[in-house]
Amino acid sequence: MLAFQSVYNSVYSVFGNLNNITSMTPDAGFSNAQYLSDYYIQNASFFRMDCMYLEYTFPNVRHTKTFIRLSASVQNAFVITPYKGLDPEIANGIDSYQYPRARVFMAGIEAGF
Repeated sequence: MLAFQSVYNSVYSVFGNLNNITSMTPDAGFSNAQYLSDYYIQNASFFRMDCMYLEYTFPNVRHTKTFIRLSASVQNAFVITPYKGLDPEIANGIDSYQYPRARVFMAGIEAGF
């Protein structure tokens, strides 16, 4: 219990706020922050579907020159990865101060006469 308490004593900032820590901190047994340690390295290989777009045009609606086009798209559709952090595609390798990427859905309809 003493080692567990010392880990949490070192994660407070100078203002008394709790710093960002991982859920693995109690298991590591570090008494101070170890930024150059390889303890927290994980497999960050990933497959990301960044943008999907689907569109279909219904030509000659009711045998006239009118057409209707329906479209749908999604950004940041999915990520397949064993990585347990927020995003495996982090520039500096530390994902402590980032918001997760938003998933955006869009739909559209167009009619021409």
